[in-house]
Amino acid sequence: MNKKSVVIVIPTYNEKENIVPLIDEILKIPLDIKVLIIDDNSPDKTADIVKERFTDNPRVSVYVRTEKKGRGLAEIFGFKEALKSSAEIIGEMDADFSHHPSFISRMIEKIDHCDVVVGSRYIKEGKDIERGILRKVISKMSHIYIRAILGIKLSDPTSGFRFFRREAIEKIIDKLSAEDPFIITEVLFYLKKCNVRICEVPIVFHQRKAGKSKLKPDILFKYLFKVLLLRIGYG
Repeated sequence: MNKKSVVIVIPTYNEKENIVPLIDEILKIPLDIKVLIIDDNSPDKTADIVKERFTDNPRVSVYVRTEKKGRGLAEIFGFKEALKSSAEIIGEMDADFSHHPSFISRMIEKIDHCDVVVGSRYIKEGKDIERGILRKVISKMSHIYIRAILGIKLSDPTSGFRFFRREAIEKIIDKLSAEDPFIITEVLFYLKKCNVRICEVPIVFHQRKAGKSKLKPDILFKYLFKVLLLRIGYG
């Protein structure tokens, strides 16, 4: 089992129902893992709940961002904080149990053979369950589009369940600027330009355990438009 030090960045916004059980599951994993919660000043007091529950646990840190909000900005902030530590591996995952901690050990073990490990729904043994046919079709078509425009040869280029060698993040951190969920594809694009080795590991993707989804149709269309802008902007 890989004993490298790991920091997992988890952006949160109104995740009070999910976050404590999720952290509890992560901390049960027999690895050297620390958790960084990057909260966008959630009205439901997500950060306060985490602070109260894990107040004496040095493996859990909470940062509350009160400036401009956004998944991308939270993730960039989290990566920078993780790089301040001695972590050899930096991970990211969602706070809603769609990315289940049971896959973390396998993903970290795989990183011995590459620079970045992506949790994929669409390779052998991976699954995307509890979602309707229409959502699955839209997801598949979006992935075909992203691969064609950006040349990212992954089965699941919008997966936000990933682990990186710290050197991979160091190569791209100053290039990142996406404020919203587009950060997921932006990270992969710049990693590809740096010729890092990217592997995929099968995961089972669930609908969120509790709370409301933040993905809306207009967000998806903006996401796909930004794919084109990223390709044009890079030249």
